[in-house]
Amino acid sequence: MESIELNVVKRDKGSDPRQLRREGGVPGVIYGSGGPNVTLQADAHELASSGLRAHGSSLIRLRSTDPDLDNDMALMREVQGHPVSGALLHFDLLRLDMNKPVNANVPLAFTGKSEGVVEGGILQPIRRELEIRCLPRDLPGQIEVDVTELGVHDSIHVSEVVLPEGVEAIAADELTIVTVLPPVVEAEPEVEEEELEEVTEEGAAPAEGAPTEGAPAEETPAEGKAPKGQ
Repeated sequence: MESIELNVVKRDKGSDPRQLRREGGVPGVIYGSGGPNVTLQADAHELASSGLRAHGSSLIRLRSTDPDLDNDMALMREVQGHPVSGALLHFDLLRLDMNKPVNANVPLAFTGKSEGVVEGGILQPIRRELEIRCLPRDLPGQIEVDVTELGVHDSIHVSEVVLPEGVEAIAADELTIVTVLPPVVEAEPEVEEEELEEVTEEGAAPAEGAPTEGAPAEETPAEGKAPKGQ
């Protein structure tokens, strides 16, 4: 796979990292593969625009005026950022031996339109990346997962993911990668029994002979008195 170039400079361990950040730099370190731990620095803007992320699978080729660093291959292991401003504070690089396998987290790309989604279901990714192990030169930029045949309630597990040659998954085979949830059905609002009674009473027709609302009631002759006019 192609590599991303990153310009770095060896940094004195006694230098002030806060001053370096004020000057537009980011302190870092490279370690691993039997080599010494080396403190270094990179340009903050270049590092931010590179798209490199913690535990990523992008190969990094170092560019430096220092021959001990120039052309070294590495993976990003950690990028620390300020919790409020997002400014980069520190980065860790893992030095690579191109002839030895390495672990890396690779993004998952879900392809196709599942049968369950066509039926109204919802595609629910459970994991967005997968930890794999392979030689650095075999690191894939992403792993495609075809979801076309997934019906509602169906799932794809790690054991079913098709990996490139020379790549093996570190995660357990039974780990769920993606599933299809059933359609969301909105329940009809329930009407309280008292409300139903009120509606029935308010909408009921008046009984035969009963006065309509607002009309005066007919007088009933008192017992022993004849109606007027008789």
